[in-house]
Formats: sequence, structure tokens, C-alpha cells
Amino acid sequence: MQPGLRAQHGLPGAAARLIRPSAGSAADLLADPLAAPLAGDLVDGLMRRHEVAAERLIGWLRVGIGACVFVTVIVASELLHDLAGVSLGVFQRNAWIAALGFLGVGAVSILLAVPQRWHHGYAYLFMGLDVGLVLAITVLALGERGLPGNAVPSAPIAWAIPLVLAVGALRYDVKVQLAAIALLALGLVGIAAGLEHPLVLDPAAAGRPAWTQLFSMPVNVMRLTLLLLAGAATAFGIVRSRRLLTSAVRDAVGRASLSRFLPAEIAPRLAAGDAALRRGRRQRAVIAFVDIRDSTGMAEGMDPEGLSRFFTAFRTRILACVRRHHGFVDKFIGDGALILFGVPDEGGDDAARALAFAQDLVGIVEAWNESREWPRAVRIGIGIHVGEVFCGIVGDEERMEFTVLGDAVNVASRLEQATKRYGAVVLASEAAVAGSSDPAAWREVGREPLAGRTQPIAIFAPVLPAGTGPDRGSGED
Repeated sequence: MQPGLRAQHGLPGAAARLIRPSAGSAADLLADPLAAPLAGDLVDGLMRRHEVAAERLIGWLRVGIGACVFVTVIVASELLHDLAGVSLGVFQRNAWIAALGFLGVGAVSILLAVPQRWHHGYAYLFMGLDVGLVLAITVLALGERGLPGNAVPSAPIAWAIPLVLAVGALRYDVKVQLAAIALLALGLVGIAAGLEHPLVLDPAAAGRPAWTQLFSMPVNVMRLTLLLLAGAATAFGIVRSRRLLTSAVRDAVGRASLSRFLPAEIAPRLAAGDAALRRGRRQRAVIAFVDIRDSTGMAEGMDPEGLSRFFTAFRTRILACVRRHHGFVDKFIGDGALILFGVPDEGGDDAARALAFAQDLVGIVEAWNESREWPRAVRIGIGIHVGEVFCGIVGDEERMEFTVLGDAVNVASRLEQATKRYGAVVLASEAAVAGSSDPAAWREVGREPLAGRTQPIAIFAPVLPAGTGPDRGSGED
């Protein structure tokens, strides 16, 4: 395996632009002109899929409202009859109409609110039925008593208007909600005008009591204004909810794009606004290179499908072992892997975990060989070093990638290559062994500058390696 100093996870332009801004917030970090339309489309699709469920819920709420009105009228009628011997009369009849109306509309909407039957136009139909029922009963309540249009607010059914608007907001369809508000406003104004709404109800006229002034036009205009504002608040609530959902979807799209092309341990940090990591920073890290020995010879006897299964199985074992020791695979490069410990957050036991990972992986590969799953034994080499590296996201918007750079990366790669010459499975630098939980378990096997370097370093191997003996399958790839 050649030393790969750059991650191989190149982000395409759209995903790269998700992390281009340098602002600290996740929203700014994931802001992307291409992601916004995608998020909007996803939200619209989500709303379409759940439109039927929302209308079904509204249908059951209509049934609940009708049942509550039904029970309330019965209780009120019985109490008045028992306590005062008074009958509710016309009010009771109108209440029955309202109860049966909500029950009927609710039942029909539940029957139609199934994917096979539903059409978006039904939302406007049932909204119109709700509003029409309220307005019709208002006309009955006032007309049968000969009351002027000023008395519209006194009709008990008028108190159902905020309820109708609140229930309608469950559709999360601002167009239907605005249509409901407009119909209610026009209907109430039309009823008031049709029933000859006087400008002012004079308490001195015909012995009219003073409280009737509360139903004069200025007061009723205030009531209508407040009612419209309440409706507007529900519409703004729908818009706000959809924007929050769009923002959440856009954030999720951005995180998914980042996680697809960047290491899983890095992507969440970038999405959370780690601007220093995006710009790049220097830090101490433990680097481990893992490589398969004589992978070319192994591939020679395998068909492409078998080779694919082999590498998948090998990478799966590496990933499981790395996670067990709390490191992460920066990238897979051909038949090997670059593994980091202490990135992005340094820890006092990074080197110890890296060395334990190496010993653990050797045991895993030996157990794998004992299963005789493959015709030839799998042999590996591991090189481990500790040092300062540069890590971060580099590149332009056409290609961004997570990168670790520095002499420490070169040293770890050279140590992995040196395992072939030393007949060892694992080699570590003196700096790495110094962080071991058991330095006595390592012995110095050489001191040399390694290929391409001028400064010699001490090279250590395990005292009792998991695979004792020369690495007979150490042919060059």
C-alpha cells in the first residue's frame, strides 16, 4: 500500500458547498442553495404523504366535537328542566343540527381519508362544509329570534369559529387555512349586512338595556378583527412549522451528505459548527497503517465477486476492531487502511488504544485464518506512530476532503512497510510505545531513518507477538 496522505473521500460540488461557509452554526454550515430546493421538495412530499392521515385525524376531531355538543346539550337541557322548568327550545334544536352536522361531516371525511379515495380538493370541500355549517347555524340562531346583524357574536355557534380554525391548522396547508379565514370573514360580514346591522345600538331607544351597546358596529368590528388576527396567527403557525421542518430536512440532507463522504466521527462535528476543524488545525495524533501482505497474489486466484467479498469481510473486521478501541478509519486505501486515534479530540490513552488495537486485530486475523474461509492465509502488517499532524477539510467547492498531513503520517506508513523487512506483524515507534499501558511488552528491534528520512527512529515490536516467526508471505504488492 502506498502512503496515502489525503483522504479519498472527495465531496462532489453540492455536498462540498454544504460545508463551505465558515460560520459556526449548523444552519450556516449546511446552508446550500442546492440543498434548499431539495429540502422543499422533501417537505412537500412528506406533507402529501401525510395529508390523508391529517384529514383523517381532523375527521375524528369533528366526530369528537359533535359528540361533545350532543352531550352538552343533553346535560344543559336536563339541568334547566329540572332546576327551572325551562326548555332550551330553538337553541336546543340548533345545537342538534350542529352536533349532527359535525358528526356527519366527520364520518364522511373519515371514509374518504384513505389513499385510494383521497384527492387534495377534498380538503377545500370539508373546510367549506365546516365553515358553511357554522355560518348556517348562525343565521338560524339570529333569524328565528328576529335579532339584527349586531347580535352575530351572541350566537353560541360563533364560539366554534376559533375551534374550526385551530383544527384546520392540523392540515399544515396554509392555502386551505387562508381560504377558511376568508370564507368566515365574508360570511360573518354578509350575515351582519343581511340582518340589517345598525351602526350603533342606542340604549335609550325602545327601552334597550345599556349592555346592548357592546354589540354596536365599532365593538363588532373589533371582534371581527381579533378573530381574523387569530386566524392569521394559525396561518403564520403553519408557515413557521413548515419552515422549521424545511430547515430540519435541509440540516438532515446536509448531515447525510457530509456523513456519506467524510468519516462518521468527523461529519457531526462539522455539522455542529466546528469551524476550526473545517479550516484545519495542528494537533497530536496516533496514526496506524494496516496493509494486507501479498494481496496481489491472493487476488490472482479469486474471481472479482470473491475478491469483493474478501475485501468487504476484511474491512468489516477492521471497522469492528477500530470501534472497539475508540479510534476511527480515516480511509481505506486499496488493500489497507489509515486509522487515527485522538482525532478530533486528543486523549491521554490514544497510543495505548492504538497499540491494543494492533494486537487485537492480529488475533482477529489469526482466528479468521483458522476458519479456512479463504484458500490462502491472510497476512497483514501494521505500523504505528505518534506525532503532530495537520488535520481538517481542504479543497475547493468542487472537491473537499478530510486530510491528515505531516511527517508523523509518513513515519507510520514507513513503519508498516518495514514490517516486511523485520519479519514482524506490528511495528511501532518509540513515541508510540512510550504511551503504552505496558511498555515492557515491547522490545526495540532496530534504529534507522526509514525510507526517505534522515533522522533515525527507534523501532519496536511486541515481545510476544500474536504471530511469532518470519512473515513468510511478505511479497511486495
